[in-house]
Amino acid sequence: MNSYKFLYLFWLLPLSFLFLIGQQSLVYYGINDTFENGTSYTAEVVDFDLKQIAAQTNGYIILRFETNKGEEIERKLSLPVEMAGELQQIRVVPVRYNPGGWQEILLLPTIETQKSLVWTNALMAFVALLITFGISITAHRFANKKLTEEDQELVIERID
Repeated sequence: MNSYKFLYLFWLLPLSFLFLIGQQSLVYYGINDTFENGTSYTAEVVDFDLKQIAAQTNGYIILRFETNKGEEIERKLSLPVEMAGELQQIRVVPVRYNPGGWQEILLLPTIETQKSLVWTNALMAFVALLITFGISITAHRFANKKLTEEDQELVIERID
């Protein structure tokens, strides 16, 4: 088997970024769906933690609220640092709840930040898609060129 055939695997890179763009589109749709079709509640902040490890900062928030049907909901949501800063001092958070939705709980104070993060992620994935698409085309052409060439046999002559 010719090892140049492995260069065709570069097509997996743009495919993965295309998948990421689709996933971010579904997240954006879920945010809008929960905002439009969800029910508004006020949730009590049970626990809030912000961790900083090296250059990464993230955290979580645990919310508890009761639905109109008397069901008590308690969920732990992860938070990026952009959203955590807005929720740090709040003990009662207005939320939208859409059971069974793509994005079940939506924190209303951070909705614009969440939408902008989704847009930023999708745009970065799109730029990466364009770059890796160019790399994949170049690798594909190179592999085709090498596979269609005849193999040159290396001849070593001894000259005394």
